[in-house]
Formats: sequence, C-alpha cells, structure tokens
Amino acid sequence: MTPSPAAVTAAPPRFAQRVWAFFAGYFVLGGILVPFFPVWLDARGLSDVEIGIIVAAPTLVRVAFTPFAGMFADRAPSRRFAAIVFTVVAALIFPFAYPATTYWPILITTCAAFTIWGLALPVVEALALTGVRRFGLDYGRMRLGGSLSYIVANLGAGALLSVFHADAIFWLIAGALALSAAVSFALPVTPKAVRAADDAARPVPKPFRFLLAHPAFLTLIVVGGLIQASHAVLYSFGSIYWHKLGFDGLDIGFFWAVGVGCEILVFLWSRPLVRTFGPFGLLVLGGAFAVLRWIFMAAEPGFIGFTLLQALHAFTFGAAYLGNQHAIARAVPEEATASAQGLFAMVTGILMAATQMLSGPLYEALGADAFLVMAPIPAVALVILAVYRRRVADADRSASAP
Repeated sequence: MTPSPAAVTAAPPRFAQRVWAFFAGYFVLGGILVPFFPVWLDARGLSDVEIGIIVAAPTLVRVAFTPFAGMFADRAPSRRFAAIVFTVVAALIFPFAYPATTYWPILITTCAAFTIWGLALPVVEALALTGVRRFGLDYGRMRLGGSLSYIVANLGAGALLSVFHADAIFWLIAGALALSAAVSFALPVTPKAVRAADDAARPVPKPFRFLLAHPAFLTLIVVGGLIQASHAVLYSFGSIYWHKLGFDGLDIGFFWAVGVGCEILVFLWSRPLVRTFGPFGLLVLGGAFAVLRWIFMAAEPGFIGFTLLQALHAFTFGAAYLGNQHAIARAVPEEATASAQGLFAMVTGILMAATQMLSGPLYEALGADAFLVMAPIPAVALVILAVYRRRVADADRSASAP
C-alpha cells in the first residue's frame, strides 16, 4: 500500500521502530503458547478432550468480542491506550490459572486471559496501517519483528523445556504476557488530526449482507477457512505427539520454528509466487500439500521427516493465506475489503475453533491417526474450489458466445 504524496506527513519519533518492538514483544507469547501450552495442560493431568476445548475456546470467544474491542479502541484516547488496557488486563488475569488444577478453573482463567490478549493485535495492526497510509512506512518491515521473535521463542522455550519440568511453561507464558504489556507502553501515539484524517479517508465498509450475497467471496472464505482449520490437530496436539515419540523440548521448538521460518520465506517472495501461480494456484498448492502433510504426519517419519513436513507450512498456511488474500481482493470491490477481511477472519476462527474442539476426542480415540482425519478437510476445500472454477469458466464461455 503506497500513500499519495499529499498523504505522507512526518511520523511521530521512531514510529516504525516502536511498532516493530511491539510486534517483537507481543509474539513471544505466540511462540510459546502454540507449541507448549498444550504440553502444560497435559502435565496438569487434563484429558485430550479437555485440552482441545481449552485450546479452542479463546479463538471462538474472540470472534464474538472483536467487534466490541474495535469500538472500544475507536473511542479510546489513543490506540496505544487500548493496547495497554488489553495486554495489562490479560497479564493480570493469567496468574490465577496457576493454583487451578481442574478443568473449569483452568478453562475460565486461560480463556479470559488469551481472549483479551488477542484483542490487542487488531488495534496495533490498525496503528501500523495508519503509519503506512499517513507516513509512508513499510508494513512488512514493522511486522517482521513478530515473525522473528516467534521463532526465537519457539527455540528458546523448547531449550528451557529440555532442562526444566513442564510446569516452567506457565512461568514462560506469564512472563511473555508481562512483556506484551510492557512493550505496549512504548507504542507511538498518532496526532489526533492525523488519526481523524486517516479515519475519514478510509472507504465506508460494505455491510456483511452485501458479502453474504456474493457467491465468489463466500466460496473463497470457505475454501481458505477449511485449509486453515485442517491444522487443528497439529496446533492442539502436535507438541504432545512429538513429546510422546521421544523428542525433547529443543527438537519440538525446532519443528515449530522451521514451519514459521518457511512461512516467512513465502511472504518475502509473495510477488513472484502470485505472479507465477496466481491466487487460485496458491490455494491449490496449500490444499494439496495439506492433504499430504496430514497423511504423512501420522506415519511417524522421524526427525528429518517431521522437519520436512513442518517446512510444508510454507504452503499449507503461507501459500493458502496469500492466495486467499489476493483472491478476495479480486473478488470484492475496494470499499468492501474491510468487511471482507472481518468476515474472513470470523469464518476462519469459527472453523478453526470447531475443528480444535473436535481434535480432542479424535486424538484421545485415535492418537496419531487423528491427523488422517484432517486430510479430507483440505481435500473438500479443493473440490469446492474446482467446482467454483468450473462454473466461472462456463459462465465466461457463455458470456463470450455469439
């Protein structure tokens, strides 16, 4: 996104560096939470079904609360203030999970903390995009801080888990939440006049009912949502699965870091990839590699095999997400993109939460074979995409016929 010369004004001091620092501090928690939070829950003696629900709950609850969080952020004195409120409250709630040893107290405290923590991200994303529109800054470079810290957290937490008991994960999470709160205080504040001009310059978003009557868009978000949701068993039980196979914390951290590192490479090379494969080609790559990934995950392929399967995250998440974004941009008018992104995030969140809740009973009953149950999900997405493409092609031929 390149601003017009008239739109570029002087940014507050070190705007980009301060947003970069926030993302770097904020995503430390993600780098610990995704791989190792289920391991802590398992060490607390919770069942696989209970773990699946606890992991999924914040995603589902956040879908409901995100619109209200956005309204709060818009009415707050600044976006920094809103980010501080969300991260500080989350950091204060989470320690109440430590004395909890049974399902309901752990579910309530962790769901509340992680839901509120997650509400800070779209607020700071909006702040970063103001920097892009009004100050001509590079969004990718600001966001890169989060990707790098996520990988470092994967490896660092894994190394510590190799030495300490799984109970140490709780303190790592608590420290990461405190870090999220600390870096939020360093966020820049845009001048009120700039924020008002930026808000006024945005196109008025189309209501959801416009998008619900848009079959191309609905097809694309269902396809993308299904491919992303097929990661549910990996996100909920991947680390537990590897741990039971005998891999230590450093190995598990390495597996997760490989996936994120390859995902970053896809985003760095996004332009040539989109030019070569197109949005639909990227979705096909994501869906096809997801089918293969989940089939071979169940085969216990060893350290090298798991490393290669984690490298496929570049396609199963990165390429699919990139294809979705570009396909949506082509399918809906510009004034509907804000609503489109919101609806896409909501549908993806609901599908992910549903499959994560399902992953608990599946893993408890099937163990590693639960990954095989995930394979048909992206396969269904590919069938839907193929049917949609065929109908589009038939419609184009009919329109061009004399």
